[in-house]
Amino acid sequence: MANPMKGQIKVKLGDKEYNARLTIDAIMQIEDAVGCGIIKLATKMAEADIRMSDVVTVLLFALRGGGKDLQESDIKKIVQNTGLVESTTAVANLIAQSLTQDSKQEGTGKKKG
Repeated sequence: MANPMKGQIKVKLGDKEYNARLTIDAIMQIEDAVGCGIIKLATKMAEADIRMSDVVTVLLFALRGGGKDLQESDIKKIVQNTGLVESTTAVANLIAQSLTQDSKQEGTGKKKG
């Protein structure tokens, strides 16, 4: 079960649901692997300018952040079984939800004063 208080998000891939979490370390690893920042990656996804290697990379680190000990080969099998469009959509939703959660959590901090 995903715990939104810890930044976990449910990701449905095919007939399975996974806990995913984009930790700061995961985001940094994704950015290094794809060669751009997470916001730029989200923008590229919105413009349908995404590579499958980017989809695999995001899923790898997000599912690891959610508690699954998966390897790149496992993610490739999941993507192949799920389908390219559904996998890409899941990654886009994951990034969008993670970024939205982060901004909501920042707004719940202590008041300045």
